[in-house]
Amino acid sequence: MAKAGKTRQPARAGASGQGSGSASAAGSAAPVRKKPFNPFRFIGEVRQEGRKVTWTSRNETIVSSIFVLILSVIAAIFFFGVDSLIGLIVNFLLGLGA
Repeated sequence: MAKAGKTRQPARAGASGQGSGSASAAGSAAPVRKKPFNPFRFIGEVRQEGRKVTWTSRNETIVSSIFVLILSVIAAIFFFGVDSLIGLIVNFLLGLGA
């Protein structure tokens, strides 16, 4: 069995009660300079990452597109039928009160 409650936590900045600690931390840290944006380098990196991607074949893309199109048509027909049925029921119920 492991000892319970005997783990030691790392010290946090400012937790010792000896000031905020920001004066010593700010003096020792080197200023970080942000590099300027280079659009040509960015485009080069994008092209390099694009070469790493495993792209689908033309045939697989066509088959997937046709599959999505067919399922979209089936879903549209289904929801058209459900909407028409609900519309008929609502019109019937509203006609009872007139």
